[in-house]
Amino acid sequence: MTTRARRLPLPIGMALALAAWFGAMAVMAFAVEMPALVAFGPARVITETAASQGSLVSAGSRFVVLRPSEPDAVKALYRGGAWLVLPAPGKGCGSAA
Repeated sequence: MTTRARRLPLPIGMALALAAWFGAMAVMAFAVEMPALVAFGPARVITETAASQGSLVSAGSRFVVLRPSEPDAVKALYRGGAWLVLPAPGKGCGSAA
C-alpha cells in the first residue's frame, strides 16, 4: 500500500510562504534592535509619531523610514496608526544604515 503526499497548489504555497516571511519580519522588528525601521500606513498619520521616536530617513504616501532613538519605537508606531512595521535593510530603502 502506497500513500501519496498531498501538495498545495503553487499560488497557495507562495502566498503562505510570503505571509510567513512578513510575519517573521514583523516579529523580528519587536525582538531585535534594528538600525532602521519601515512603517507602512498613512504617512501623514505616522510621520508625527515617527519623528518623535527617531530621525526620519524617508517618507512616501504610505510608508515612513526612520532610525529609531527610542527602545519602544515599534510599539509607538503601531499605536500611532502604522499597519505594519518591518526592519529596514541596511543598504536599501534610501541607504537607511
